[in-house]
Amino acid sequence: MNKNVLNEDSLLINKAQNGDEGAFNFLMTKYYPRVYASLYSFTKSKEDSEDIAQQTFTKVWQQINSFRGESALFTWIYRIAINLAKNYVASSAYKKQKINISSDSVEIDFPSYENPENSLMHLESLNRIKSHVDSLPESLRTAFTLREVDGKSYEEIANITNTPIGTVRSRIFRAREGVLEYIAEEL
Repeated sequence: MNKNVLNEDSLLINKAQNGDEGAFNFLMTKYYPRVYASLYSFTKSKEDSEDIAQQTFTKVWQQINSFRGESALFTWIYRIAINLAKNYVASSAYKKQKINISSDSVEIDFPSYENPENSLMHLESLNRIKSHVDSLPESLRTAFTLREVDGKSYEEIANITNTPIGTVRSRIFRAREGVLEYIAEEL
């Protein structure tokens, strides 16, 4: 990360920790789009993502004094956001889990279809794959989504989930293996 960004963040964090709402609002404005985008990839709902993002920054403001600088500020904020999203998904307020996999996440060669019926079959296949990912255990699904959908590095995922990097690698491997086995069996 750029040294100037770190210095700017450090100054703003220090001010926010001393009660400066303007400094906190600047940090929120800076990081809100990234938090929202990550939450949207997790929930696939504009409203849910906005709600969780607001809850995230409320919690960040309440806990800003506990930030020790052991990780980047965004990593700390992101961990809070993902934990809130997990709690929301597990709650009764969220009836259906909606994790999406972009076509770039799991590389499957589907031929292009000129026939609408074949195109519909292709869409149904993708939906079945998404449903399978949704059915993975939460720890595998989270690691897989952070890696394949959000494009996070293994180290970032380890920091976000507060999990050893070896465990992160294992979870992603097992999730990928499960998805590929499902594709081989079902498609």
